[in-house]
Amino acid sequence: MSDIQTHPLLESQFQAETDRLTGTVLREGNSVTFLPSGSQSYAKRWELIEGARHSLDLATFSIINDGTSQRLRDLLAKKVKEGVAVRMIVDDLAVYSAMSAGILSEMGKAGVAVIRYHKVFRDWLPDLRKGSPFSQLVQSFRYKIKRRFHEKFTLVDGRELILGGINWGDKYAFGGIRPEAWRDTDIYLAGPAVADVQRQFIRSFFLYDAMEKEYEARQQPGFDREAHYEIARVQAETVIAAKPTAYFPVSAAGNERVRYVPHKPYDEERLRMTEACLLMFQKAQRYIYWGCHAIRPPRIIAESLAQAVQRGVEVRLITNSKESSRGLLLHGFFGFLYRECANHFHWLIEHGIRVFEWHKPGAFHSKNLVIDDVVAAIGSYNVANGSTFHHTESSLIVYGGEMPAAVRQQFEIDFKDCREVQLSETKIPPRKHDPFLRLLDRRNLLIDRSLLTDAVRQDLDAGRIKPR
Repeated sequence: MSDIQTHPLLESQFQAETDRLTGTVLREGNSVTFLPSGSQSYAKRWELIEGARHSLDLATFSIINDGTSQRLRDLLAKKVKEGVAVRMIVDDLAVYSAMSAGILSEMGKAGVAVIRYHKVFRDWLPDLRKGSPFSQLVQSFRYKIKRRFHEKFTLVDGRELILGGINWGDKYAFGGIRPEAWRDTDIYLAGPAVADVQRQFIRSFFLYDAMEKEYEARQQPGFDREAHYEIARVQAETVIAAKPTAYFPVSAAGNERVRYVPHKPYDEERLRMTEACLLMFQKAQRYIYWGCHAIRPPRIIAESLAQAVQRGVEVRLITNSKESSRGLLLHGFFGFLYRECANHFHWLIEHGIRVFEWHKPGAFHSKNLVIDDVVAAIGSYNVANGSTFHHTESSLIVYGGEMPAAVRQQFEIDFKDCREVQLSETKIPPRKHDPFLRLLDRRNLLIDRSLLTDAVRQDLDAGRIKPR
């Protein structure tokens, strides 16, 4: 126990550096409950939503048009009639893949304030004054695909929160019950850290509403974009400063130390969770366990994990097998996700990073990260280029207490449902498909230099960066 109490990840100096890099604060006095299945999460979600009295704020990547989401639609309509203010942020691209436009429209008609983040089918026409129309179309497509809203949480009355990797739909809700349902994870939180999520939701909602109104208003004579967004920021901070009881009834609820890390790469031009992870990897001493639906780490993440291995840290990653990945969206993007994962395997395993493939019927979708039984991060942040540099994400990091050990124990259960990939089974991908030979994404420049590996720093300094 004394070793854990003096672990570098728990030292005040480490926390101060995390404060600096992420612009977040560690909160004392929280209560947390680990929810390592969809059925556990949904039982708590329904309970919280039913009991909402003032406000109900939901963030989700996707909402699938099925029985679970129809139940949500009806319940939210009921809460609106009871006088509860209900708001939802959902990713626009996922609306099309999940075929949920109709159900979201019904929610809107019932009084739910719905924002679809970063509309996909807008601003496609090239500006002939700015060069090649084809190049502009390609850049616009990449930007629209990359800038996505990937957060998942349910926030009730400013008091209680469920946050993690679980979206809305049957394949999530029946996790742990139906074999074909997905393996996924959430965390329940009560206490002062909830207020940090509430503040961020308010800021995001006003920002995204301003984004939508900008599209509608920017053709008007005299439209001032900077003034438009400043008004939105002032409105958000006014609501936050007012601290209505419905939003910030802050009180201690337990003994857990929790940090909420919002990750908003394009909203803020910051990589908060990426920097939090890189700093934690530097301090790991015994093990790092991490998982997601399709591990595709960029060089900065992969090299940082490899450096941990060189120090004697055991690093294990969980991802889907070729078979289980077919249960992901559009059959795993028609096989692309697994092929792209497999292109990473040889380098990772050659550098001592152990890779485990999920081999149960339902896909693996959990994004847990645990280090040395002292720190656990649960949220929507993936072991992938998208989360590292592009997608909005939300994560809760729990320091000390019983939670990290509980997360590690769940990993041990999950490892039994996996098969470890051996180096002899991997292939060195052709140069054009090798992710570790590609030019660096220029968003590496947003990362604090103290967190860069030597090789990444040298390539950045030499200008080996993808063109815009």
